[in-house]
Amino acid sequence: MICAGWDPLYGGQVYTVPLGGTIVRQPYSIGGSGNTYIYGFCDAHFRKGMSREECTEFTKKAVALAMTRDGSSGGVIRLVVVDKQGVSREMIAGNQLPVISAE
Repeated sequence: MICAGWDPLYGGQVYTVPLGGTIVRQPYSIGGSGNTYIYGFCDAHFRKGMSREECTEFTKKAVALAMTRDGSSGGVIRLVVVDKQGVSREMIAGNQLPVISAE
């Protein structure tokens, strides 16, 4: 399970809660059936201090890449951003997903 949010004391926070119940604060977390396909991508492209736009593009690319390898993934990305301004939601249709090149 991934638990994330924002508060005025610590700002944005992401916690991973594995099956054993340990709560681990991390700079980012990935999960779901396609997560094993994108660890290298995330390690190579995540950086602290990204803008909101950079974070959403990073997330869209990572999820789109996982979806290309994982037969259990759906055809859309449902993206939720939680920050100081509140919560915003975006749905990216399958024909609008980023295309990740191997080049």
